[in-house]
Amino acid sequence: CYRIQQMTLLTRMAAALGKSDDEQRYGRRLDEIRPLVHAAFYSAERQEYVIDEQAYYVMPLMSGIVPESGRALMLGKLEQNILVKNQGHLDTGMLGTYFMMEYLREIGRNDLNFTMFNQTTHPGWGHMLAEGATTLWEQWNGHWSRIHSCFTSPGNWFYQGLAGIQADPRGPGFKRIILKPAVVGDVTWVKAHHDSPHGRIVSHWKRDGDKLTMDVTIPPNTAATIHIPGEAPKEVGAGQWQFQGHLR
Repeated sequence: CYRIQQMTLLTRMAAALGKSDDEQRYGRRLDEIRPLVHAAFYSAERQEYVIDEQAYYVMPLMSGIVPESGRALMLGKLEQNILVKNQGHLDTGMLGTYFMMEYLREIGRNDLNFTMFNQTTHPGWGHMLAEGATTLWEQWNGHWSRIHSCFTSPGNWFYQGLAGIQADPRGPGFKRIILKPAVVGDVTWVKAHHDSPHGRIVSHWKRDGDKLTMDVTIPPNTAATIHIPGEAPKEVGAGQWQFQGHLR
């Protein structure tokens, strides 16, 4: 799965650089490999890849190995694993944790990320904090090193998920920007910034009951697509709202 993910990145790089021959070559190779990996590792009887752990659902989904007809089933089993089997905790290691946080954000399931972030019992970052940790541990249970870089990936979710500051592939290097904040749980405000090559990007949102206020800044000579959270698209158009754009 990891190798397929890397080849997918190569395909996107080739497309961005205008290398159509490489893009097509890698694309054909991906079309060949994905069904073979699915056939080798998927158990139709158990309806899972290898074992019932979160990374073994996330990686096949993320890398496109799961056939379209089975994606809803795999996502449902992942959700069941998180909320029921692990009672809201993660069961991933260093690499699996990163990919799970990224994938759930990409498909709009920030609610699951929020649930896992807010556990204060083992395993999780909240458990580390409850035990007085000021640095990240090598293992969830605190064995071995207690100043390590194994579980640093949650930082991505604070910026790209909660604040919603994301790069738009249509304009590499933050020439185009996506602002898609995750308004989840009992979080009432988020303020973050990223210093891009073109200047500072700011995402600041807060909510008061049903009212959501967003204050965003993008650098000069860039463009942004802003996603305004709501239960239905018509809510944005029908509601009373104002938009003020500004450059700083």
